Amino acid sequence: MTGAGIVLFNPLIQRLKENLDAITVQVDFTVLIDNGSNNLIDIKKLLSCYSNIELIENNKNLGIAKALNQIVEVARNNGVKWVLTLDQDTVCREGLIAQYQQFVCLDNVASLTCEIEDRNFSYSIDDSSNANYTIIDKCITSGNYINIDAWAKIGGFDESFFIDSVDTDFCYRLLQAGYKIVRIPFLGILHEVGYNTKRRKLFGKEIVVFNHSPFRCYYLVRNQIYFGRKHQKSFGWRKALRYRRTAWTRIIVYLLFEDNKMKKMKAWIKGLIDGYCMQVKK
Repeated sequence: MTGAGIVLFNPLIQRLKENLDAITVQVDFTVLIDNGSNNLIDIKKLLSCYSNIELIENNKNLGIAKALNQIVEVARNNGVKWVLTLDQDTVCREGLIAQYQQFVCLDNVASLTCEIEDRNFSYSIDDSSNANYTIIDKCITSGNYINIDAWAKIGGFDESFFIDSVDTDFCYRLLQAGYKIVRIPFLGILHEVGYNTKRRKLFGKEIVVFNHSPFRCYYLVRNQIYFGRKHQKSFGWRKALRYRRTAWTRIIVYLLFEDNKMKKMKAWIKGLIDGYCMQVKK
């Protein structure tokens, strides 16, 4: 039995169709968690064309972390040992699940990811060693093949994050628990980080400008502060400080390169305050 899950929030219907067409033929079931989409009628109309899909409606946006936990719970209840998580605009390559299945028996592996082609940028792998796989420190949620026993052992995804840094925190806790994250040398998914992403130069260094909404900017800043605080003891103060410094310096990019500067500055300030005030989950 194999399964996959997708978190939905106002998806582009045509892109979602491409996603479903690619993954539903590779797994026994697919669960969709809708976080309060305003185009739910269109989503349901699309899903009526498929037979192996379960839709769970949250009625409002409960966050990525909550939805991911719901996906894994459904998979576990269906007797699945591993489940693939996808973003709503990710399109899988044919044979991805079959490729992953070759590596699920590796010792202590809790998470499998693959080579990713982004519609804006390239995430390339140095495969000069011709290795069958590479042990890495973290991976993104989309395209992540998750060991459900490992997910349960570390307490699932931390829902305090809501959105952003959810995957980083999950991966870090897997490593702390003695598990491995493995990347396989297979171009498995077509992904997209944002819809208005650009490259810019700042102090002679190339940076990526995502131009996220103020809502997203708030969580980016808040969660970097929270993540640094949550793992400060295991990180050490230098690494924890680096995460906090990144949150503080985001305002430079917002003011120099992005739209809605005032709204993002307000979101940045609120994110800093809330990041320091949040109760840290143990």
